[in-house]
Amino acid sequence: MDDQIRSIPIIGLISAESLSLLGNQMAAVAIPIMILHYTESPLITGIAGAGNILPIVLAAFIGGRAIDKFGAWRVSVFADLLSFASVLALPLAFLYLDTVSPLLIFLLVFIGALFDPTGISARQTLVPDLARMAAKPLDRINSYRGGLENGADFLGPIIGVVFISLVGVAITFFINALTFLLCAIIFVVTVPRPHNQPPMSEDSAAWVGARFIFKQRNLRALAGVGMMVSFVILPFLGLLLPVLATQKFANPTLLGLCLSAFGLAATLGALSFSKLVKVCSRSAIYYGGLLITAIAIMLCAYVTAQYGVILSAVLAGLLLGAGNPLQQTILQEETPPAIAGQVFTSLSAIHFVAGPVGLLLAGLVTQLANVETVLLSGGGLLLLTAALGWCFAPLSEADQLATEKL
Repeated sequence: MDDQIRSIPIIGLISAESLSLLGNQMAAVAIPIMILHYTESPLITGIAGAGNILPIVLAAFIGGRAIDKFGAWRVSVFADLLSFASVLALPLAFLYLDTVSPLLIFLLVFIGALFDPTGISARQTLVPDLARMAAKPLDRINSYRGGLENGADFLGPIIGVVFISLVGVAITFFINALTFLLCAIIFVVTVPRPHNQPPMSEDSAAWVGARFIFKQRNLRALAGVGMMVSFVILPFLGLLLPVLATQKFANPTLLGLCLSAFGLAATLGALSFSKLVKVCSRSAIYYGGLLITAIAIMLCAYVTAQYGVILSAVLAGLLLGAGNPLQQTILQEETPPAIAGQVFTSLSAIHFVAGPVGLLLAGLVTQLANVETVLLSGGGLLLLTAALGWCFAPLSEADQLATEKL
């Protein structure tokens, strides 16, 4: 019974995370379908996608400092409540305005995503202490977290498509907003507020986290490769798959199926992480997953049937999902508590800073040329990045013993 009680906080945190991510994935289906339907422009869709990514970069300058100053628990609750209020703006605009311009869509998507990264990073910084409280190994906890996160990627698009068909896009966004409110409630009820906040770094500059990351070999590798991954993966999921579904195959439902297939494969990969790490090197898990994903993206350029796109999406997420808990484990092992907020948000910002550029460039090339060209170029670039990273930036196994001591 005592073990079960000690596990309640980490279970509550993981549940809150999963619920929030589920709502986000519902919106991930609704937004590109809606924009492509009304504008038929991959470029405008790419611009709107950039509005969903830019807040992650801004979180490194504002969110990380807020976490380290006010505490991860308080910031997590505050961020979810702000997300609840801001996400309501998008459906209200569709309900009460006759027309919604692309610029307004960009602004509303940007505002709706503004508080997500800070809340996510705040919860991540609490994981090591809650794992110790539950007497659970950190790699196992992150495997569960990664599995449920990718499970949200699997279920969210399916639920989103169902709700869109039943109640429409606007009401679907209302449901998305409610997930943030429920996330905050679950978190407050189950996760105890830390009594002792670690002393905050006196350096108030936004580069504290980035400076620490680039001093650590493993984190430096994850940061550099992660930028290129975002440059390729974000356009693939947020733009290229929607274009394939709505314009090449004229079947919007195909997008939900592809994203769900990708999420399901990534879920299985994340859940297998705690077992994979015992038999494979960290480099094999991380870079091997990226190689498979790169090949899958390139295959999408050649498929001529809808089931081929779905199978390629499965292949793309197969081992990519295991890379998420691996990255979280390395990050939690190597980051001092006093600057955890700034380091976590900085790594996310470094990863995603290339995402808006990738979305805009992919949208422009798709509109001027074709989607197949972008798929081949992006997949080839990711293939080269993974191969070079495996050769010249292998992930050290030295810190793996720290996980076993938790």
